[in-house]
Amino acid sequence: MGNTTGSRKKKAIRGAWKLGMVLAGNTLYALGVTLFLLPSGLITGGTTGLGLVAEHFFHVPLSTFVAVFNILMFLVGLLVLGKVFALTTAISSFYYPAILAVFQSLFGEVRLTEDPLLATVLAGLMIGAGIGVVIRAGASTGGMDIPPLVIHKYTGLPLSALVMCVDGATVILGAVVYGIE
Repeated sequence: MGNTTGSRKKKAIRGAWKLGMVLAGNTLYALGVTLFLLPSGLITGGTTGLGLVAEHFFHVPLSTFVAVFNILMFLVGLLVLGKVFALTTAISSFYYPAILAVFQSLFGEVRLTEDPLLATVLAGLMIGAGIGVVIRAGASTGGMDIPPLVIHKYTGLPLSALVMCVDGATVILGAVVYGIE
C-alpha cells in the first residue's frame, strides 16, 4: 500500500511539472506575440498567423480567432488522433488564447523596439522557446499543429515537412496581406 501511495505521489508531481511547463511555454509564446509580433506588424505561421490575417480582413479579434480555431482543431484531433493526443493538447489549446488576450489588454501597443529585424529575432526566440517548452513537456500547442499530424497519419509524409508547408503557406498569406517586408 505504501508503494502505491509513493507512485501516486510521483505521478502527481510529474503531472504538476508537466502542467507548469505547458503553462510557462504558452505564456512565453503569448508574450513573444504580444510584445514583438503585434507591435511590429510581423506575421507568423500557425494559428496566430491565420488569426492576424483574419483580424486584418474580417476584424475578428486575434484572441477570439485563435480560441475558436483551436477548439475546432482540438475536436478534429480528438476524433482523428485520439484521447491521449487530446489530453496533451487541451491545456495549450485553451490557455494560449486566454493568456494572449490578457497580455494584449495589459500591454496594448507597447513597442519595445522600432527595429523590425530585432523584433523578428526576439519574437522568434521567445516563441520558439515557448513552443519548445510545451513540446518538451510532451504536449502540443494545438491549432495548426493538428492538420499536419492528421495528414501525416493518413499519408505517412514527413511531419516536419508538413509543418513547414503549413506554416510557410500561412507566412506567404501574411506577406500577401501585409506586404513582403
